[in-house]
Amino acid sequence: KKPLGGNATDRALLESVLPLNSRNPAYVKKETVPFDSAYKFSAAHISGKDDLILVKGAPEKILAACRYYLDENGVRRPFSPAGIEEQRKVLSMKAIRMLAIAVSPVTLTAKSKLENLTFIAMIGIRDDIRREVPAAIKEVQQAGVQVVMMTGDSKDTAIAIARDIGLLEDHGPNRVLTSQELSAMTDRQITEILPELRVIARALPTDKSRLVRLAQAESLVTGMTGDGINDAPALKRADVGFSMGSGTEVAKEAGDIVILDNNFASIAKAIRYGRTIFKSIRKFIVYQFTMNLCAVGVSLIGPFIGIDTPVTVIQMLWINIIMDTLAGLAFAGEPSLKEYMKERPKRRDEPVIDRTMAQQIFWMGLYTMTLCITFLRLPYFRTLFRFDENPIYFLTAFYALFIFSGVFNSFNARTNRINLLSHLRKNPTFILIMLIVSAVQLVMIYYGGRVFRTAGLTPSELRMVILMAFSVIPADQIRKFLFKIFKKRKKGREA
Repeated sequence: KKPLGGNATDRALLESVLPLNSRNPAYVKKETVPFDSAYKFSAAHISGKDDLILVKGAPEKILAACRYYLDENGVRRPFSPAGIEEQRKVLSMKAIRMLAIAVSPVTLTAKSKLENLTFIAMIGIRDDIRREVPAAIKEVQQAGVQVVMMTGDSKDTAIAIARDIGLLEDHGPNRVLTSQELSAMTDRQITEILPELRVIARALPTDKSRLVRLAQAESLVTGMTGDGINDAPALKRADVGFSMGSGTEVAKEAGDIVILDNNFASIAKAIRYGRTIFKSIRKFIVYQFTMNLCAVGVSLIGPFIGIDTPVTVIQMLWINIIMDTLAGLAFAGEPSLKEYMKERPKRRDEPVIDRTMAQQIFWMGLYTMTLCITFLRLPYFRTLFRFDENPIYFLTAFYALFIFSGVFNSFNARTNRINLLSHLRKNPTFILIMLIVSAVQLVMIYYGGRVFRTAGLTPSELRMVILMAFSVIPADQIRKFLFKIFKKRKKGREA
């Protein structure tokens, strides 16, 4: 049978000695002192053939209070921690977490001073590092996210683990601190070394909350991981709290996200998908604002050039369905690209619409509006689309021009690359929705009738409309090209 309850360390220790020798007398647990990182030990009073006060905790805490040990025959002898302390340091530097077990002659409380203990054993525990964690640490650091490991382990063990996972390459003076060293520093001193900090050993719950508070005071977006009750305040205070699936219910309630597989790599994925969602929102905003700018401009200017209702109410309903619902679904399927993790994090005060987006909205909105107004105003297009025969052909062509311009402009909005087909296969929903919009628009043109104020266009007229609408793509390509040249010149002046 496997042991139940307790933390992972207690279960591992109990499982290692099960099944217990049946010849041993039965013992009953009477009182306990639960482990707390403030005093670094736990104790249990068990009663049976003998009354025993068993102590388990940090070696530096337990060994310093040991005065005796039991030899192989169970005889108590004077104890010197020198040899064991040396061995402990060797194992700690191999990322092995050490626990000391001893017996106390008196009943203990949380405030008791440990003394005259009898040393029983030293336990070494090593949690294997997941293979994907070093790569995840590197990916997160490339994304501009600073990772700080806060652990209750000793400094030597913490350094060894940090090196194994790629978090610590060099051991600078401010990269690894103990809780005691941290508590001796002022908030100002910690803030100054915060960018260099990588590891805090023998960390207390108050250390976690303090670091989160100081990082937020510097306008940094903070994330905190934890699984214990003591982690709850820091999880609650952080901008994003990642609680572990195997953690306590208190920690899960305090956190914002529960990592079910207890894997740091999942946090890296959460960051990447978060950035993908933010980019998708921005793409949708660019597309919608561009279409809205054109629609508002045409509706305002139309009456002044002799077209009272360039777009009818029913037609505007279809346009709104495209802009709001269908476009939202299309951009929601954008793929999560690894290249997003090579970008710097967004500032806390960074606006959703940045300068590049504003330029694109203004440029393409103005171009599309100019294209539509030119179409409505020039006599050439009226002649081309049989205005004198029946104005409905001309207005149908304009309606088709507006919709197909939006379809082509959606490709401009989804990527800042010159290659508009970049990663398009990874978003089949986008392709499907744009094909559906185009198909429905063609049905409206030829079968919409009075409801949609449309009439069938000839193949040559439809071809001309689509070619004119397609011009939004080279127009935006020119903007992208000019923007890249301007950006390179700006970097050159700064260098």
